[in-house]
Amino acid sequence: MSQISRDYSEKRDFIRMQVSTETKIHFNGQIYPATCIDLSSNGALLESEHGFEINSEVILSISSGGGETPPLQAKATILRIKRIDNEQYQYGASIDTFL
Repeated sequence: MSQISRDYSEKRDFIRMQVSTETKIHFNGQIYPATCIDLSSNGALLESEHGFEINSEVILSISSGGGETPPLQAKATILRIKRIDNEQYQYGASIDTFL
């Protein structure tokens, strides 16, 4: 087995695509701007100025990047939080259901 094949087989079940696209996080009747850094079929890495808590249930609206393709809509759960600086957070979210 080549090094590349072995490295991939030891990683996630789903490939994460680097997207860096505009995202909206819907939480408790409010909409918060965010950026989706990467995306897979079962999760997303997000950055936002708003501080959410672990296990927060949110709805994501991830922009397709233009054209006529509508945004991806999904119910998600915040699984981990990393504070990047005083005004920015990075979130790992699991996608529970596509809407």
